[in-house]
Amino acid sequence: MTTEEQRQEYRLETQLTVFIELGDEQENQANIMISRSLDISANGLRVITDRELIPGSILRSCVQTQDIAKRFVLITEVKWIQPWQGTGEFLVGLALFDSESSNIQEWKEFIAQECQND
Repeated sequence: MTTEEQRQEYRLETQLTVFIELGDEQENQANIMISRSLDISANGLRVITDRELIPGSILRSCVQTQDIAKRFVLITEVKWIQPWQGTGEFLVGLALFDSESSNIQEWKEFIAQECQND
């Protein structure tokens, strides 16, 4: 079964800026990696990154809308990763967690609104 066949919800093809926090627990510092979305849904997104991420990693991410009017802090899990078009970049599947410390409800409302406008 391919990733395409596993999808159970509508995905919007849109390129948004996604900031992914890569924590360094030993130094208690966060590195921020800037990536871009390929498509988004209520429960996940596919992003293009310039470095490998480890499947199973739980990372805080921040998605910024194109007009920079909204930002959504989301808790994500790296579900899978694969090389992206021989460019040295990677295509990463991120699943979203329901978390009180995130904007998951606002994100789902945003996706619903975008689906209506699509």
